[in-house]
Amino acid sequence: MSEINVAAVLYPKPEKFDELAALIAEVTTNVQANEPDTLVYYAIRVQKKNEIVIIERYKNQAAVQAHLKAPYFRKFSAKLPELLAKPVELRSGTLLEGSCVVSRL
Repeated sequence: MSEINVAAVLYPKPEKFDELAALIAEVTTNVQANEPDTLVYYAIRVQKKNEIVIIERYKNQAAVQAHLKAPYFRKFSAKLPELLAKPVELRSGTLLEGSCVVSRL
């Protein structure tokens, strides 16, 4: 089974951006510490827009389920309605054929 790639686009209420960013940082720390099969997990702030995109890569579907069931992620998800101007947009897929991953970290 191939890896699962996800992009989650979040649209915070303008006055809630910093609060949401802090919660995402907390989730990211927990993912790093507790989810060995989550291969990539980081967030970016979209320039000149009130958007945050979380980039995620999971080893398999079991890793996705482990992430979704984690207590820190459930706590985060429960807080989203009060922080977001509109619902999260999720995009999931696989790498394009012929495309490779470049990482120089």
